[in-house]
Amino acid sequence: MYISEDKKKTMRCGWIYLGVAAFALLFGTVYEQFSHGVFSWHMAFLFVFPLIGGALPYMTAAILRGAPAPGSLSACLWNSGIAALTVGSCVQGVLEIYGTTSPYLPLFYVAGGVFCALGAAAYIRDIRTCRKRINDEI
Repeated sequence: MYISEDKKKTMRCGWIYLGVAAFALLFGTVYEQFSHGVFSWHMAFLFVFPLIGGALPYMTAAILRGAPAPGSLSACLWNSGIAALTVGSCVQGVLEIYGTTSPYLPLFYVAGGVFCALGAAAYIRDIRTCRKRINDEI
């Protein structure tokens, strides 16, 4: 069975995100242990963004037959969005455990959402371009 280089690259991205999710879970758990009994949901579920937003879509795109691999623009935008969401959750968790807040925290989530939406739109454009190219060849 032949697996294209793009599918291998996409699966590799999925595995990297799985590693990032495992690191985030470990980091959140260790940080909670040294928080002197203070709990933060943002720190406890820090691993969710790279797991659901990173590993799941990339591995799904690599496994599905008809799904093209994401282009560089869509991948960069999507990865930036997931990074912003993950870092925002980490910073908010750290600040909650410390006992303070910041008015800039919502900017992480807004920026992450915007980047993810732009990345999804670019991926949909990639799919349409790929299908158009296939139809033109037929």
